[in-house]
Amino acid sequence: MAHVFVDNSNVFHGAQRAAAQYEPSAPWPAVRVHYRTLFSLIEDGHTPRSRVLAGSVPPGNDDLWKHARTAGYDTNLLKKIEKDDGKVGEQGVDELLHLKIANVLLDHEPPQSLILVTGDAKVSDYGTSFLAQAERALRRGWDVHVWSWKKQLSPKFSKLTRPGKPVTIHYFDQKYFDLVYLERGSFTVAGKVVVSSGRVNGVRVSPANTVLQRPGLTPRR
Repeated sequence: MAHVFVDNSNVFHGAQRAAAQYEPSAPWPAVRVHYRTLFSLIEDGHTPRSRVLAGSVPPGNDDLWKHARTAGYDTNLLKKIEKDDGKVGEQGVDELLHLKIANVLLDHEPPQSLILVTGDAKVSDYGTSFLAQAERALRRGWDVHVWSWKKQLSPKFSKLTRPGKPVTIHYFDQKYFDLVYLERGSFTVAGKVVVSSGRVNGVRVSPANTVLQRPGLTPRR
């Protein structure tokens, strides 16, 4: 049995960073993750007993949460708050996932697989972390799989191991064009308006191809 935990913010921001590397002409606000493909990829070869996706509630993201629920995911959505420094940020998303991981570790005996969809290893304000939960899973004899974008993955995960069974690291990067698509429309980047003509997932573009057009031009159909 497998237990899947998705840190949505880490996946989404990792996709934006990956776009800068693999599709540098794409404006970061146009980057989208195709979650049907994501779920299929991380669940391949496993029989999930638990499916949890946590994230914040940005406007216009209702379709994602609806699709995740249809796919059997327990969606935990928290509103962003204004922090002491005046910036708006997440509240408790990681800690909520850490708690739910702890619950499945207590409730299920091995053999089990913990699938962490995040590259985040930092310790929260409350002393919890994905890394610590992965360590606990290994001590209990679980298999641990970590899915992440390369630039999002903390090197600490690669150092985790238990006798005869190291953590298995999977990278989204090799599936970038299957996982990421570009929204069509006008976007403001660094104070300038750029127009994305869009790109569907599964379509690979060469460096010679452009997915952007200058303001004032009609996007390709």
